[in-house]
Amino acid sequence: MSQSEAEETKGFASPEGLVGGLDLALGESLRILAAGPRLVLLERAAEGEGLPVEGPPAICAEVSCYPLSDLFQWVETGSRSGYLHFSHRGHSKSVYLHRGEVVFASSNQLVDRLGESLLRAGVLNLEQLREAQRCFSPEARMGKVLVERGFLTPRELWNGVKYQVEEIVRSLFAYSAGQAWFWEGEFQPDNVVRLSLPTHRLVSEGLQRREELAKFLAVLEDERVRLAVVKEVDAELSGPERALARTIPEEGGFPALCERLGLDRESAARSVQLLRLVGAVKLMRAEEAESDFMTAGDLEDRDNEGLRDTIQGLVKLIGELAAPIVAADGDDGLQERLSSTLEDAATRFPGLLNGVALGAGASLDPEQLIDRALRLPGDPEPQVLGGLGELVAYLEFEIMNHPGIDDPHGVLAAVAELRKGF
Repeated sequence: MSQSEAEETKGFASPEGLVGGLDLALGESLRILAAGPRLVLLERAAEGEGLPVEGPPAICAEVSCYPLSDLFQWVETGSRSGYLHFSHRGHSKSVYLHRGEVVFASSNQLVDRLGESLLRAGVLNLEQLREAQRCFSPEARMGKVLVERGFLTPRELWNGVKYQVEEIVRSLFAYSAGQAWFWEGEFQPDNVVRLSLPTHRLVSEGLQRREELAKFLAVLEDERVRLAVVKEVDAELSGPERALARTIPEEGGFPALCERLGLDRESAARSVQLLRLVGAVKLMRAEEAESDFMTAGDLEDRDNEGLRDTIQGLVKLIGELAAPIVAADGDDGLQERLSSTLEDAATRFPGLLNGVALGAGASLDPEQLIDRALRLPGDPEPQVLGGLGELVAYLEFEIMNHPGIDDPHGVLAAVAELRKGF
């Protein structure tokens, strides 16, 4: 090969070099998803695995340049049906959509499993989850085990799966990098569950969750904060959480932990949140740190203050949204309709909403909700956003479709600033 030929081919891999560079494992294969004059998109999958799609995607996006929130908005605005696949390092998540709404989602991350999702929601306690995991086998579904053990009713399982799907979608917005592909068409998920979830609400909640995760990351990355392991629960952990917990004693600090394990910060922070929830890890103040630095108790106090603000803001938003409906057709009709919505939400978030009653003008007692939220197991924030968010979503829907409200967009615009926080 001449020097000029070598220069022309510099930076381009031969077919043999390409295969070697991909480091395919035994049983892995490649499938061409799309091909153009200068680009070939390959799917890498183990034997028997792969994406449930054929043909080229409508969109291929780098998330750092084209945020997932914009992609979901494009899907919803156009009432598009299709299959969205997200990948980042070893993380893989999929979302099925029908006419702009989410119908199902899946994830390969253990933190997104049904049991862990229900633990965060406060529907299961740790002892119930551990017992269900001991009874679980790969051939059975976790949901079936939870019902058989009497931990959930079939209706509670349905709500639990719905919450799990919502959590997977919300978790997508914590990623600042990764690749996303969207194929248009009707794709049936390999699951009997087919939901109909408003995409705009999940995007809004996901962005809010991202802000909360960023605050938690700021605490974890402070050089004065150390992670400490409660060793007796190590045997109950699995997968990445066990690897993370076992590495903590050698590193202690969160940044060094991420570097050693090759973890991205956001995913590692979610795992730390789960480890704190199950009592496997505690946040500690380094001995050499100043005595007035935030301790684990201080962190909890700050979380409680943020939770109080969230509930008060949501209660105010519910009242603002209910006001034009009450003005249009009186209080009684709305009371009946919204009470039914509240009862449905209480089946998913019983610890927060069971027995809660609406006052005049769809008012709620924020102090009652704050008191209940502070006594919830696990992280109460998702339960508050999920439970009260159901009422917000219903009121927004009724405003948009109410025959007695002439300018629904104007009504919603008037509360836009308040709505941004949620």
